[in-house]
Amino acid sequence: MACQCFLVGAGYVALAAVAYRLLTIFSNILGPYVLLSPIDLKKKAGASWAVVTGATDGIGKAYAFELARRGFNVFIVSRTQSKLDETKQEILEKYPNVEVRTTAFDFTNAAPSGYKDLLATLNGVEIGVLINNVGMSYEYPDVLHKVDGGIDRLANITTINTLPPTLLSAGILPQMVARKTGVIVNVGSSASANQMALWAVYSATKKYVSWLTAILRKEYESQGIIIQTIAPMMVATKMSKVKRTSFFTPDGAKFAKSALNTVGNSSDTTGYISHQLQLELMDLIPTFIRDKILTNMSVGTRAAALRKKEREAKSQ
Repeated sequence: MACQCFLVGAGYVALAAVAYRLLTIFSNILGPYVLLSPIDLKKKAGASWAVVTGATDGIGKAYAFELARRGFNVFIVSRTQSKLDETKQEILEKYPNVEVRTTAFDFTNAAPSGYKDLLATLNGVEIGVLINNVGMSYEYPDVLHKVDGGIDRLANITTINTLPPTLLSAGILPQMVARKTGVIVNVGSSASANQMALWAVYSATKKYVSWLTAILRKEYESQGIIIQTIAPMMVATKMSKVKRTSFFTPDGAKFAKSALNTVGNSSDTTGYISHQLQLELMDLIPTFIRDKILTNMSVGTRAAALRKKEREAKSQ
């Protein structure tokens, strides 16, 4: 009898665990993307300026446009001043009632003095939203010692993917803390959810972004500041080298609109409903099988990239 009671009890516990897992999955997918209404972002930001890094291409540029559409003045930061000027003009042509400022900064520069100068410039305005988007990836997946670009590229990926969310958050948080309002979005990657072979440094640095942001939420949870991790899957951008959009691969504009709608409703999400669906389904697969699937996909991507590289070399 005691054995039977134990088995029955264990069965109920197992059912409860399964039910909780399913509830969590549906909540993660439907909550921020279907059921919950977007918050009043300007009210929660508490200031009229939004800073976006890596703002002249891809997701960062899309964030800048979407924030301008919502009435924020935007302070865009990227490496090349000419591209910043072009992006500024594009934003103003579409949203003439906002103000756009630019500042050029090379995020491969790890010197504290450079960040101090950048922060002095940015803190010249009241910042309500900080989008730490700038990032760098591999040219194509490969094992660590064969990564295209070698030590220089590995150093740049490590620097660009980890220092900006750390130092810009540290330098801008004081004005948000003083106001008791503000929003910080650290853009990571779904690559942080798995230990991805052939993407070692990229995956590890994006895990850093996720871990850092989660800790910052604990440190500032009583300060009235929203600190969110966005970890997208594939978006049709220059960095992803994907041009064709689909249900699972949105363009930057659709992604940024969706991602900003999740602010205040999810602290850690992919930013897009189809991405969240993929993430939740992948998480149900046993780790050893998931690792095999991801590695095979990376090997295929590497092979395709090398074939393209060979064709280009022959055509020259």
